[in-house]
Amino acid sequence: MTRRVDEKKTRKALARLRRAKRKSEEQGEGEEISLSEWEAEFIASVEERLEEYGSAFANPEKGDLSEPLSALQNHKVKEIHKKASGKARKPMKRGGGLQARKPMNRGKGFQPRANVRDISDDFEPDAPDADAPAPPAAAPRPSGPPKLTVVKGGKEED
Repeated sequence: MTRRVDEKKTRKALARLRRAKRKSEEQGEGEEISLSEWEAEFIASVEERLEEYGSAFANPEKGDLSEPLSALQNHKVKEIHKKASGKARKPMKRGGGLQARKPMNRGKGFQPRANVRDISDDFEPDAPDADAPAPPAAAPRPSGPPKLTVVKGGKEED
């Protein structure tokens, strides 16, 4: 059972492959940017399968069946195109993995800010007035178990 892939999409994928190949050949002559042996072989094999079958993959789990390239093949073609353009991603630096966390104020200790405003500076201390009466003394607190009392004045019955 062969599947139908839109010829327009196949031509578009072939054009992208050929453009990446042509760009890498142009850049490879004068500069150090050139495709690896594996990348050149990849482009040749994908181009051959696209011309012969109209698609470069058969497994439906690898990508959309209406597309000529699988998802990973498409990603690799974009990567090769970027490399040929001179915009290839740079390899990660080695040795910068997990490190001990450094405290934010290492060695400084606690330092309050200079711009902090103390609200107690805005008020003058209250001096007791000689003319003001002393506050009433609070009733002594009863000791022992609580006592229940009946409060009169609820509903009046006729």
